[in-house]
Amino acid sequence: MKQEKIDYDEIMSLGFTEEIVEDEVYYDRHGFDYAIITKDLTKEIGLEWAKETKLCEMVIIDNPKTCNVKAILPVMKLQHLKNLIDSFSTKD
Repeated sequence: MKQEKIDYDEIMSLGFTEEIVEDEVYYDRHGFDYAIITKDLTKEIGLEWAKETKLCEMVIIDNPKTCNVKAILPVMKLQHLKNLIDSFSTKD
């Protein structure tokens, strides 16, 4: 199964945050600023979305202090992403 692209507006509506990083070389090459677009699910598990590819990944680290990556798992499509977010959400 191939990963499906997820649009920016869908990512942002799910609570992702965007941090713009100024990089003239990157801007000249791509036509837009470099951005880190993420959503934390726990202290050790987060989601990352790339503007260039419109693909999302789940990243698992050992701990917030060292941030050593233990695993990277592709998010296959929008519904998969929503299911992952829901499974980590606390409901009252």
